[in-house]
Amino acid sequence: MVVKTASTGFRSLLYRSGWLYNAITRRLYDQDKKFFTIATLIGKGPKRVLDLPCGTGYLMRFLHPAIEYEGIDLNHRFLKRIRRKELKKRNITLKKIILHQKNIFDFQDYKGKKKDVIVLCDILHHVYPKHTELINIAKKISQKVIVCEPYVTKPREITARDKLLKIVIFLGKNLPKPLFKIVDFLFLDNDGINTFSRRSKWNLDRKALKDFYKSMGFNIIHKIIDEYIAIWESLEN
Repeated sequence: MVVKTASTGFRSLLYRSGWLYNAITRRLYDQDKKFFTIATLIGKGPKRVLDLPCGTGYLMRFLHPAIEYEGIDLNHRFLKRIRRKELKKRNITLKKIILHQKNIFDFQDYKGKKKDVIVLCDILHHVYPKHTELINIAKKISQKVIVCEPYVTKPREITARDKLLKIVIFLGKNLPKPLFKIVDFLFLDNDGINTFSRRSKWNLDRKALKDFYKSMGFNIIHKIIDEYIAIWESLEN
């Protein structure tokens, strides 16, 4: 079931196609290893998992069948891909799946029932400077919060897994900022929510991201290519 309550602004080509988004991110990062690791940290058995945002639903491929999954995202094209591709062509046998098209900062809509796990994957640099607010709310309504973030965000710093992407990144290294801003708006990381000027202020390198995790009460779990996965768990039963 998909509950539609909101829309986004202009999105780049990358965020207009769930297929393209998956294809590009799998060339940049080890998506299978990343989401398998997150699923392992979530664990087996009946759990209530909230994915903020759920994107194209890639995490669902690796979750235990007894899990009740709730995904929230503003991108209706990504949610459409989940319905038409992930749920029909993939071996996804989750106990319960609920999808919402809404703003992940509409906390009042999902604060009623406490979650076992909240996943914040590749989202903090998109919502800067509200990233700490998102984490703090997640910690209030969940027993466990799992965060995954890249510690490099600029083209010249990214380690691509694919030769084609390495060429693209190499060309992007020397673009002047005004031109790169246009390219970003039309083709790259413009998700239709946060502006380029805000997103570009997120500049946490390897050490800075570790320090940030620790300041928020997280422990470092895994390094996967250019990303760190961290976990926080409530001390309350």
